[in-house]
Amino acid sequence: MSEGTLQEKLREKSPNSVPLTWRQRLRISLDSAQGLEYLHKACTPPLIHRDVKAANILLNGSNLEAKIADFGLSKAFNNDLQSHVSTRVVGTPGYLDPEYYTSFQLSEKSDVYSFGIVLLEVVTGQPPILPESVHIVQWARQRLAKGDIESVVDDNMQGRYDLNSVWKVADLALRCTEQAASQRPAMADVVVQLKESLELEEGCERVHGSYAGSGDGYGE
Repeated sequence: MSEGTLQEKLREKSPNSVPLTWRQRLRISLDSAQGLEYLHKACTPPLIHRDVKAANILLNGSNLEAKIADFGLSKAFNNDLQSHVSTRVVGTPGYLDPEYYTSFQLSEKSDVYSFGIVLLEVVTGQPPILPESVHIVQWARQRLAKGDIESVVDDNMQGRYDLNSVWKVADLALRCTEQAASQRPAMADVVVQLKESLELEEGCERVHGSYAGSGDGYGE
């Protein structure tokens, strides 16, 4: 049974809505990253999605299994012969790779940038474009550069997360959203980092118990 999209889950404001836990957010992120890695490396020919965003991550079942959706803008490329594809710019404002936007050169790192925006949404609960037209990357970088992660993390999680795990994902998101595509990790590396972040969270849960029954939070 469909549970909607990641965007809907992160933005739900109804009285009966239950915020996503950090562990759920990590699993959704990992599922999505593995889907993109498959497109980039296992498909024949490889595909660049071109419209990665929280609204295109569908959640299914009680365990919120995540799947990448909407391949209407996807573009095939030959990863053995091409470092990029020259094409007109398409995608969703707020998620667009700035290098692709200015050069018209699309690569798998364009998906990585967009996924980095999704990771920032997962950490912060904020949309890509904040009030007063501030972009989430600028907003997050300024605060994280000061070591101020508490002002960035989604308040709906009520401090119930492993701080090292959150920092790891926040840092990964900033790497994914570097201006230069060459400075961004491949999706395979993103998958590895998310697995490590999930292991940190699950290890902390084993020590502190499930946050579902604890109100004091173990991330503080």
